[in-house]
Amino acid sequence: MIEMSSVWQCTESLTEAIAQSEEYKAYNEAREIISSNVELSIKLNEYRLRSFHLQNSASSEEYLDELDLLELEYVQLKKDPKVIAFLATELRLCRMIQEINTAIAKLIDLELKL
Repeated sequence: MIEMSSVWQCTESLTEAIAQSEEYKAYNEAREIISSNVELSIKLNEYRLRSFHLQNSASSEEYLDELDLLELEYVQLKKDPKVIAFLATELRLCRMIQEINTAIAKLIDLELKL
């Protein structure tokens, strides 16, 4: 039987591997570029937060209106190549983490019907 300390050692190894991955390095580079422009950083973070809330909220009457506003905002934001680069690197990193979570969930069989 594997002891808990072994699981934590593997967890540390995994987090270190993520930190050394090309996905994470590219994300950090893009994040630093965005952070150098305070106004753009604020706009992008507000957009990301609203997008996150919209994706994780139950549908409501305001859902479609909010989605339309978010799309208009995205059209403006994506005019900046730095924004496109950041969002692309963020998506790659998030997909990598989702794949890791899926692999763990399948292994431990939480009956999540993946």
